[in-house]
Amino acid sequence: MEAVSTVTVDSYTTLVDVGSQADVLEERVPEISDGERVSQLWRAQYLQYSIIANDIDEYRPFWDLIGKGLRYALEANGYDVPADVRDRIRRDVYEERLTVFDDVADGIGRIVDAGYEVYVLSNGNPEMLDHLVDAADVEGVVSDTISADEIETYKPDPAIYRHAADRVDTPIERILHVSGGGMRDVWGAKHAGMRACWLARPEQNAPRERLGRDPDVVAEDFYDLADRLA
Repeated sequence: MEAVSTVTVDSYTTLVDVGSQADVLEERVPEISDGERVSQLWRAQYLQYSIIANDIDEYRPFWDLIGKGLRYALEANGYDVPADVRDRIRRDVYEERLTVFDDVADGIGRIVDAGYEVYVLSNGNPEMLDHLVDAADVEGVVSDTISADEIETYKPDPAIYRHAADRVDTPIERILHVSGGGMRDVWGAKHAGMRACWLARPEQNAPRERLGRDPDVVAEDFYDLADRLA
């Protein structure tokens, strides 16, 4: 892609399928009959907490926000789950049983082979990203990980994307940020001055949202994006 020299990729929903949350919830809390419902509220809640934390200057590591979101989602659906079980759920989903999309390692490898440096840009704190890089088998493929924890500011605030540009020593307009799932990360990257790719995997059937600026590229997976970048 003309003018792009560096690629940053989101983590959860882009490299990792957080849809596995529903299965883990039903396994660890047998009385849950609709894990998908609880899972959706869990993710929505911790993302909401991240935005509120930016607004009121109350940063907490993302791991903590995930835990707070899980507790809220369970209690909102009438489930009183002990702290040790909640922690087991969180560790299953975000550390020990990460569900990585099949195209990640080879697809990102092709992007690197095409001459681009690739970095993971994530709200996840460094310990979470260590687990992710290992599970996704991209150690030695991605150049580094960039965490919101470094500046205690979450996406989609422009500061995190500008920090990423400084970290990779690349003009922000020469960076392509890749994000799957919802569009908030795409809009944040575009607002900050990056190019953006929405990774719209057909199996996720995510609706096209319309609020912020349109992505520069819409790709089905990392193989598709690698072909376009080549």
